[in-house]
Amino acid sequence: MGELRLSYPACVIAGKTRLTVDDIAILRDHVFVPGIATSQDAVILLAINGSCSEKCPEWHRYFIDALTEFIVHTCYPQGAMDEWNADWLIAMISTRGIVDSRIELDLLFHIIDISKRIPDSLSIFALEQIRMALAEDAGAWAELRGSRQNGLQKADGLLIARVMGAIARSRGGQLTVRERRALDQIGILTGLSSDHVAAA
Repeated sequence: MGELRLSYPACVIAGKTRLTVDDIAILRDHVFVPGIATSQDAVILLAINGSCSEKCPEWHRYFIDALTEFIVHTCYPQGAMDEWNADWLIAMISTRGIVDSRIELDLLFHIIDISKRIPDSLSIFALEQIRMALAEDAGAWAELRGSRQNGLQKADGLLIARVMGAIARSRGGQLTVRERRALDQIGILTGLSSDHVAAA
């Protein structure tokens, strides 16, 4: 975990191989009593998630809800994502621009779903996860999309629709130049125009 030092009992939980419902209760009652309140708290939760290879089913919802509450509703601007928060999130959940963890990919799209506004850096980053899965079979989405066949699939289209919904809330559906370029890159891989990709 690099320079990050975890205090008790977070350090004990981070050293486990499996996260349980009891661990979630300990985090709620003794580590993050008011919830995730600072960026340091968020980094600790991300570190615990990354250090434990097995998680109970309840962990997925706890992790996503706790981080979403902090990133979207606690941080300024409340209810929305700005460039700074988007850049921080991208740095926290990706390696060389790729999200390798399913739970962190789900966090990304949950934040996209509920934010009143997102910057184009976040929409482009989300679209890039789809492009990388199509082009290089890389990242968590490549493992989740259900097929290694070329071409845009229904699951890809559903993710793109979620991004387009966030763009509609943010800018009335007006794509930035960078967003259209990202859609064009997916279109080149699938033989579709960016308009067809956006409507998939």
